[in-house]
Amino acid sequence: MAEKLSQSQIDALLSSMLNGGGNASPQEEVPEKKYRKYDFKSPRKFTKDRLKMLSGIFDSYSRILNTRMNGLLHASCEVEVESVEEQRYYEFANALTDTTVLTVAHLNMEGGEEEDPVLLYVNAPVMVSMMDRMLGGNGNVDDDIGEDYQYTDLDLCVYESLMQDVVSGLGEGWANYIQLDFDFGRVESNPTLVQLIGLEETVVLVDLKLKFSNCEGGISIVLPGTMLTNIFTKINEDNPTRRTTAED
Repeated sequence: MAEKLSQSQIDALLSSMLNGGGNASPQEEVPEKKYRKYDFKSPRKFTKDRLKMLSGIFDSYSRILNTRMNGLLHASCEVEVESVEEQRYYEFANALTDTTVLTVAHLNMEGGEEEDPVLLYVNAPVMVSMMDRMLGGNGNVDDDIGEDYQYTDLDLCVYESLMQDVVSGLGEGWANYIQLDFDFGRVESNPTLVQLIGLEETVVLVDLKLKFSNCEGGISIVLPGTMLTNIFTKINEDNPTRRTTAED
């Protein structure tokens, strides 16, 4: 005959069940896997293969720029690609302020139509350091110089001269794929007042990191999506045996 449980034994059993089984070891919490949000209303225009291709192109450009900066500024400089990312132009434009200075450049491609401009932004501390070196200084920058730095008219003249050299080397990074030339346009000292690229336009943002012995900073290069699409199409037409691996 089955043994009957006393009330105290029943209470102990219920208490054990409510507490997760008494001696049972607590389960380890599994960290929640993070996913990157994808906007289905604005699908990606370029595949990973094309972004990887652009990363290689600007890796070549980084070495070219490194050589140019070393010669122009008479200082050791390291340049490397930090990121290559597709986004909407407004994501970049939202960070612009009244004191932001952008360099406007234009693609000169045989048989090509006028494109949206390429935009280049150099953060203020490293730009001030480079301008100081260009004028014979040692490139030391005051700690209080930030992104809200207000460039003087003289600063902008030196800025323009420096960026002309930066822009002139852009096409050389593409040499393994296509012959391109980029022309310096102008320096825009208040880009918030002009519509350089449509806010909803797809762009690829290339971030480069510049490192000097006493200062470091970044250059952001905004490449319009329509311009890149036309370049990739031209590459495929001119090199049918060397097609880019991901066509839209």
